[in-house]
Amino acid sequence: MEQILTNFINSWGYTAIAILILLENILPFIPSEIILTFAGLMTVKSDLSIPLLFIISTISSLIGLIILYYISSIVSEARLYRFVDKYGKWIKLKGKDIARANEWFKKYGAIAVFLCRFIPVLRVLITIPAGINRMNIVLFTILSLIGTTIWNIALIFLGSMLSNSFDTLMNGLHTYSYIMYVIIAIAVVYLFIRIYKKNRTHQ
Repeated sequence: MEQILTNFINSWGYTAIAILILLENILPFIPSEIILTFAGLMTVKSDLSIPLLFIISTISSLIGLIILYYISSIVSEARLYRFVDKYGKWIKLKGKDIARANEWFKKYGAIAVFLCRFIPVLRVLITIPAGINRMNIVLFTILSLIGTTIWNIALIFLGSMLSNSFDTLMNGLHTYSYIMYVIIAIAVVYLFIRIYKKNRTHQ
C-alpha cells in the first residue's frame, strides 16, 4: 500500500492528493487520516509544499462533501436507505447507519455537522442527513469548511513532524497494505461464490 501511495503521489503530485481527498469525502471507507498524514510526511521527502497541499486538500474536501450533500438532497430518504442496504455491504455500511446518523443530525443539527468532521467515517456520513434534511447550504459549507480546515492542517503537520520516523510509518503502512489485500481477496472470492451459486440456481 505504501508503495502504491508513494508512486501515485510521486507521479501525480497534487493531482493525486486532490483525487484521493475528493473521493474520501464521498466514500466513507477511504481514510483521509492516512492519506493526509502520508502526504504531510512526503512534504519532507519530496517537492510537495505544505501550504499548497493544505489548499488543494481543503478545496477537494469541499467539492466532495458538496457533491455528496446534493446527491443526498435529491434522492428520497427511503430510496437512499434501500440503496445502502443493497450495495453498502461492500464498504461495511448499512441503511441503519445512515438512519442513526440522521437521528443524531435531527437531535444536534449544526453542532453534529461540525463535530463529526473530526471523527473518521462519521465525517463523511454526517453529510448524508444534512442533505436529506436540506440543511442550509451556506451554513453547512461554513461549518464543514471550519472543521475540514482544522482536520486537514492537523494531519498534514502531523505527517511532516513525523518525518524522522519515516521508516516506522512505512512499516505500519506496509502492514496495513497486507490487511487490505487480504480483505480485497476475501471480497473477490465471496463475490465469485455468490455469482456462481446464483448462476447454478437459475440453471
